[in-house]
Amino acid sequence: MTRRFVMRLRRPPFRGIRTPVATAGQSARRLVVLAIGSAALVVLFWAGTTQTIVGQRVADMILYGRVAADLAVLGAATEALAAVSLAFGATAGLGIVALALALGGVGLATAAAVLLVGSNLTAQGLQLLLERPNLLGDVAYATGNSFPSGHVTLASSLGLACILVVPRQIRTPVAGVAATLIAVVGVSTIIAGWHRLADVEGGMLISLAWASLVTAIVVRAQGWIPRRTWGRGLGGRAATIAGAAGAVAVILGAVGIAFAVVDATPLAELIATRSPASGTFVSALAIAVGSSFIACAGYVWAMRGVALEPPG
Repeated sequence: MTRRFVMRLRRPPFRGIRTPVATAGQSARRLVVLAIGSAALVVLFWAGTTQTIVGQRVADMILYGRVAADLAVLGAATEALAAVSLAFGATAGLGIVALALALGGVGLATAAAVLLVGSNLTAQGLQLLLERPNLLGDVAYATGNSFPSGHVTLASSLGLACILVVPRQIRTPVAGVAATLIAVVGVSTIIAGWHRLADVEGGMLISLAWASLVTAIVVRAQGWIPRRTWGRGLGGRAATIAGAAGAVAVILGAVGIAFAVVDATPLAELIATRSPASGTFVSALAIAVGSSFIACAGYVWAMRGVALEPPG
């Protein structure tokens, strides 16, 4: 009887750095989920803050609290908003599209253009189509629809477009600059009394939805994962810290606004005392700043190191 010997090879334990199984398709799916979630939040913000008495009460209380801001701060906010003009947006947009064409070809340039045009046309269209019924009567801060903010939409679309077109190696620092730009414009609109908090969040989320959608398409068309340097596009610790800090700011701001929601004091009385409204105003600023960093960090995370420029 013949004995069969089976040779068993003992492999030494792996001591290197394993490359995770990451594909461009996975990034595209994450981006689609981010787009759908952002669009859903736009609807929730609009319905919750414009179609309910509680939402309108809190939104207007935030703006009544802005009287506590220093006159110099109000002036700086107005000047910052004046700089975000249509001419500025057109010039910056053309520059971004030209950069995308040079780095990633027609596909990336088209995606950047669709992101910019789609976001801003959506915002302008919603401002014209949506209605905000006056549920507060004579104590309303202002009447008429202001959702979403055109200034914030413009700043957000420009910032996210920059993240889209730059090489993956510098996405994180560019995302930091973009988040700061969005936060400054968003905070300035509230300080100047031009828009409510929901308007700021709506403009930001509209841009994020468009950015995620067009990025998912272009990732499917020409995205690829560099196996040796895939980690350079993840954002690393800096993106994680920025996103976490943004989340903390949003949570703290939401807690401050929650006190206004449960407070049954009539709005007219709160307007006269000022102090509760001032606290709500500061909470709104924290949410505006925090959400801008969450949006940019989330966008970088969803792309997950995918490269959009040609290999080589």
